[in-house]
Amino acid sequence: MIGTDTLQGMALELQVEMSHYRHQFGVRRNDFLVEAMSYGMSEEEARACAIQRIGPVVPVTSMPTLALGKSRPLSPMLAARYQYAGDWKDIHEHLLLPNEVLRIAATEQFRSWISDMRNYWVESAPYRFGDDRLSLLSVASEEEGHFSMLVWREPGEEPEVWTYASQHEYRFRHLLHWFKWLNGRSEE
Repeated sequence: MIGTDTLQGMALELQVEMSHYRHQFGVRRNDFLVEAMSYGMSEEEARACAIQRIGPVVPVTSMPTLALGKSRPLSPMLAARYQYAGDWKDIHEHLLLPNEVLRIAATEQFRSWISDMRNYWVESAPYRFGDDRLSLLSVASEEEGHFSMLVWREPGEEPEVWTYASQHEYRFRHLLHWFKWLNGRSEE
């Protein structure tokens, strides 16, 4: 278990990483535009996708899990995330508010994705953990099953972040390491 002082320091470091991610949008946008147009997207189409939209902070006290009607209290790092920004869309990454987690988790497409992972992807988060220990953190593509999930291994611990994209899985010990990865400075 991580000590309180350490967690507070990590939450402050997370705020720095979130600020870096926010303020490096121009660099990510330019890289995205070049890549998207190299794949045949028009400049107008690419620019329409290359947006950053950060909603105002809204009070969040718990995170809904994939188990209907069950939620988890916010960990210190999740609290820091929701004290920093509300709904957060950045090119492909959409960091969700709890009401968006509930909406997506209730869709037939998402439930089918979870079921397929439980049945066919051994060692995936849905294979290893029940719905009461899983939640959604962000979505890159609902259609393609590109999600980042929160995984609560133990009560009172910071949840891990497991990202699924293009048949790949990336695991991070907590939200701070995930943001470092988004910033291209992964420690894992």
